[in-house]
Amino acid sequence: VGYSVRFDECSSFETQIKFMTDGMLLREAITDQLLMKYSVVILDEAHERTFHTDILFGIVKSDKAKKAAQQKKLLKVIVMSATLQADQFSAFFDGAKVLYIQGRQHPVNVNILSMYSTLQRVKQTIYKQSLYEKHPKVIFLSFLLDKKRSNQQVEY
Repeated sequence: VGYSVRFDECSSFETQIKFMTDGMLLREAITDQLLMKYSVVILDEAHERTFHTDILFGIVKSDKAKKAAQQKKLLKVIVMSATLQADQFSAFFDGAKVLYIQGRQHPVNVNILSMYSTLQRVKQTIYKQSLYEKHPKVIFLSFLLDKKRSNQQVEY
């Protein structure tokens, strides 16, 4: 698994899944107009229409047509959104299949911590939850303010 963001890339020839921003995919499409190194492109949060995403929709649509004309393996395109007008996108992509998947909600505990000793408090919260939680598998999502704190958190 790799990623590509504006000034940072972490991938290799062995990378099979690559996360990237719409701007980075658009940059790749400039040099590789058929996106030949990809077999599937997932455009997530499509309802947040930006200049980049609108251009990407046009690129992946034309890529599919060009690859079909050249009898090359077609690019699979998945467009995802929680609030998208799916019928309009289906029509744009020549009647593409629309799947509606009902969302699920999970209980969430919100703990807002002060700036002082944030990492120590996160560790204490995780420890307490793991001791008293009825379900042994607990997932924690911690939002930290900067890269330094994030790196320190990973060290724990």
